[in-house]
Amino acid sequence: MDTMRLVSQASHEPREDRMSVRSLRSTAAVFAASAALVLGGAGLGTAAAAGAGEDGVAAPAAAACNSAAVSGRTVSGALPAAQVREELGGLTAQHRAQYGGSGSGIAGKGPLGVRATAVKPLLDIHPAQGTSFKSLSGADGSCATQSVSTTLTVHDSGTTIYTPTMYPPGGSCVELVTVYTRSVRSVSAWDWCRSVNFAASVPIDSNFLTTYTGGSGAYTGRVIRTNAANNTWSAALWNYSTGRWDTLFTQSGTNQSGRTDGWDIEELYSTVGSNGQASSCTDMAGLTFESSGISVRVNGTWSAATSANSDTHYDSGAGAFYCPTRSYQMVTPYTHWKAVG
Repeated sequence: MDTMRLVSQASHEPREDRMSVRSLRSTAAVFAASAALVLGGAGLGTAAAAGAGEDGVAAPAAAACNSAAVSGRTVSGALPAAQVREELGGLTAQHRAQYGGSGSGIAGKGPLGVRATAVKPLLDIHPAQGTSFKSLSGADGSCATQSVSTTLTVHDSGTTIYTPTMYPPGGSCVELVTVYTRSVRSVSAWDWCRSVNFAASVPIDSNFLTTYTGGSGAYTGRVIRTNAANNTWSAALWNYSTGRWDTLFTQSGTNQSGRTDGWDIEELYSTVGSNGQASSCTDMAGLTFESSGISVRVNGTWSAATSANSDTHYDSGAGAFYCPTRSYQMVTPYTHWKAVG
């Protein structure tokens, strides 16, 4: 597949490193330190930046999430709608069949509390862990710096990894999802109001890494409500080259999930082998996935994720991942979590 070939060509040669440094300096006033995230394992290396916190990881400046600098352009490299349906549409049927049982409240996407009774024990798992957003009056957005990997390879057709995936509180129409399947590595948007399916996507390739990570291996994304009257929400990515937000997907209408809370989490669907280990455990071995600078917007005002607006109510126990080598840490409640394969 073209997507995977492009991803395999992504690299960080000296000239690209110099470009990344210039890009980071040029946007420092708005976007202070997202390049400090240690992400994606050996394929992306380790990016260092000044201003990192005590944990060694720098979060994006609040001004980046709050920035009104919107480009008016769509995300560079975004796929046509027909290709999005071809590459990602099939996941919906699979997940609905396995986890869309009565009482779940969500059709095939998002943290579920009820497993379809037809699924045999250990055939598939759907655990989640990270920051959960509380349901708050006036909640209208979330923002975070999210890891991406060019080395994660999914080997089993029954495994889908959404890590990280962010859904703001407030009855949003849009979820911003980092997606890994056997054939896809992408940052995609899930439509909660109309199609209840993936509706937009951009491959994690060399163009994405340059434009939306500045060479750091981490992109900053936000989902905000832009019109309360018709419940319009927009997902956007911060463009290092222009210092502006590029739009990935916009949707309006009535939220079909029935939820007004949200999440920024590691989430996966995975098969479990006869050895009692999830296939995703092998796929993610040695890789680090994390989200930092997690923030919530309420009535147009941004605040860091804290106990006032967040908790961990979507967390599964560590054993739910069926991966003995996995480690997870809430580095700074609730602004920064890290999962190591």
